[in-house]
Amino acid sequence: MPRYFINIYNDADVLDDEGADHADLAAAKEVAIRGVRAMMAEHVSSGRPVNLRHRVEITDHSGKVLATIPFGELITIVD
Repeated sequence: MPRYFINIYNDADVLDDEGADHADLAAAKEVAIRGVRAMMAEHVSSGRPVNLRHRVEITDHSGKVLATIPFGELITIVD
């Protein structure tokens, strides 16, 4: 199983030093999306702002970026 690294770039960048095995890139994206949505929910519930321009990147073992997902693509805001 390939190893993917999920790096979060927000107010405090969190770089994944260990990575995790996932069946494929789609599975790694699902994990990343769930984690970022949970983090954003914590910010909202505590009254802290969420910067929708922040992002999560998924890389391979060599550091090659395989996917970039802006936070703004992970939620829908309705007026």
